[in-house]
Amino acid sequence: MAEESREQIALYRKYRPQSPDEVVGQEHVVRALVGAIKEDRLSHAFLFCGPRGTGKTSTARILAKMVNCEHGPTAEPCGVCSQCVAIREGSHLDVVEIDAASHGGVDDARELRERAPTAPAMGREKVYIIDEAQRLSREAFDALLKVLEEPPPGVRFVLATTEPHKMPATIVGRTQRFDFRRVSTDTAADHLERVAKEEGIALSRGAAEMLARQAEGSLRDALSLLDQSRVLGGGEVDEAAVAALIGSPKADLPFELADAVAVQDVRGVFEIVDRLVQEGQDFRYLVGQILSHFRNLMLVRSAPEEPSVLDVPQDLHPRLVAQGSKFTMAELARILSLLLAAQTDMRWTTSPRLTVELALIRATVPEADPNAAGLASRVERLERLAGVEGGPPPADPPSPVTTAIPVADAPPAVVPVADAPVAEAPPATRDAAEPGPHAPSAGSLDVASIRRAWGQLLDRLEERRQMILHANLQAATPASYDGSVLELAFPPGRKFAVQKVQSKEDELRQVFAEVFGVNPRIRCVARDEVPGVSVIEEDAPATPEQALQMLKSEFGAVPDDGPAT
Repeated sequence: MAEESREQIALYRKYRPQSPDEVVGQEHVVRALVGAIKEDRLSHAFLFCGPRGTGKTSTARILAKMVNCEHGPTAEPCGVCSQCVAIREGSHLDVVEIDAASHGGVDDARELRERAPTAPAMGREKVYIIDEAQRLSREAFDALLKVLEEPPPGVRFVLATTEPHKMPATIVGRTQRFDFRRVSTDTAADHLERVAKEEGIALSRGAAEMLARQAEGSLRDALSLLDQSRVLGGGEVDEAAVAALIGSPKADLPFELADAVAVQDVRGVFEIVDRLVQEGQDFRYLVGQILSHFRNLMLVRSAPEEPSVLDVPQDLHPRLVAQGSKFTMAELARILSLLLAAQTDMRWTTSPRLTVELALIRATVPEADPNAAGLASRVERLERLAGVEGGPPPADPPSPVTTAIPVADAPPAVVPVADAPVAEAPPATRDAAEPGPHAPSAGSLDVASIRRAWGQLLDRLEERRQMILHANLQAATPASYDGSVLELAFPPGRKFAVQKVQSKEDELRQVFAEVFGVNPRIRCVARDEVPGVSVIEEDAPATPEQALQMLKSEFGAVPDDGPAT
C-alpha cells in the first residue's frame, strides 16, 4: 500500500531537491549560500527572484535545513535527522511557509511580526518563507519593514517572488537578493533523462528536448509534462507522444509559414491556418511558436555565424540562416510586432483563429496594415500607377503566374528586376528528367510542394559544386508555379543575386529537373521594399567553403598550401 501511495506522488514533488547539490541550474545561488554558511556570514533576510519552477521555494527549505540540521549549521545537511525530516515533510514548527497571495493583508503581517521574537519551538532558528511576496499589500510591507530592519535573534526571512520589480525598494534594500535563472534546454533535458531512468521510463533525447523547450526554463513544468507524457505513452515517451500532448505543430510548419509570408502568398497562409484547424492545434501555443521562429530569424539575420545565440537543435541552424536571408531586419521587426499584438489580444478574444489570421495577413501584405507603414505603401502604389513625378517608376504589371492575393486592389506581390531572356530546354532534357527520391511527382507539383522540397534542390547544387547558385538561391523563395514558369522571389536589395541566378538559368533548370522531374522556365523577381525604410543592396556573404568553390568554378583557382620545403 505504501508503494502504491509513493507511485502516485507527482514527479515534481517526488524529485524536489532536498540538498544543495540537488539544485539544478542555480549553481551561483547555491555557491553563495554554501560559502556564507561556511564563513558564518549568513544574512538574516533573502530575496529570491526568478521565473516560476526554478527552485526558489525548494532552495529556501534547503536553507532552513542548513541552519536547523542537528549537525549544523552546516553547508551539507544530513537529510535524515529529525530536523531535516520534519522540514522535508512540512511539519517543522519553526519553518513557516506563508502564501502571500492568500495571506498578504496587514493583519497577517502584524501577526508574523508579533510571533517572530518568540523562541524557536523545535529547531535552532525560525525561518519564515513568504511565497509570492509581491502580492503583499502596501500596509503589510510597512508592517514588515521594522522587523526586517532589526530582526530578532535566531530569525531569518526568505521572500520569494516572480516579479521583483513590484517589491518596494525599502524591502529590497534590507535583503540579500539572489536571481534564479531559467534552466537551459540542455540542462533540463539532462535532468529529465535522469528522472526517466530512475522511474523506468523510456525517454528519447529528442522528446526530452521537446519537453524542456516547452517548459521554457521551468524545471517543475518540465517534470509535470514528463508525468503526463508517461501516462499518454504508456511508459514510453518519444517525440510523437510529446507532440500529441502539447499540440505542437510539425517542425517544418514554421519554415513553411515563413516562406509564404516572405513572398506575400496570402492563399498559402490561409491554407496553413486551415490545416492547423483541421488538426486541432491550439492557436495560442501556435502564436508562441511562430513568434519564437521569427525571433530566431532575426537573431541569425544579425549574427549568422553565432549558433550559440539560439536555443534550437544544431541541425536547424543552417536552415534558419538560409531563411533569415529572405527577410530584411525591418520586415522581421514589423512581423514580430504584429504577432506580439496578436498574442496580447488573444487573452481576451473569443475568436483566436480570426486574431491569428488577421495578424498573419497584415504580416504578409503590408498594404493590409492600417498603420503608418501600410498607408505609406498605399500612397506609393497610387503614385506608381498614376505616374506622379518624383515617385518611384511604375512597376511592371503582375505576371499571370504570380500568386493571387485575395485582397481588394492589392498591388503585385513582387516587382521584376531582371527580364533576361529565357530559353526553352531541349525536349530530350525534359523527357530525361527524373524526380528526386523525396520530391513530389510532376503531376502533383505545386508551389507549396516546391517550397517544402527546396532544401533538396540546394543540396543537389552543393553536390554538383554549383556554389554561386547555391549561395544566391538560399535567399530565394518559390513564389508561383503554373506548370511552365517558376517564379523565384528575392528580398529587397538583392538585385545582383537576381541577375546572377537569371544568368545561370540553364544550370538551374537542369538541376531542378533532376530533383522535381520537370523543367520549367525560371523568372527571378525582387520583392517590394518596406515603406519608409531604405534598403541597402546587400548580398549574403559566402562561407569560406563557398568562396573557395566559387574561385575554383569561375577561375580554375587552386589553393596554395604554402611554399614548398
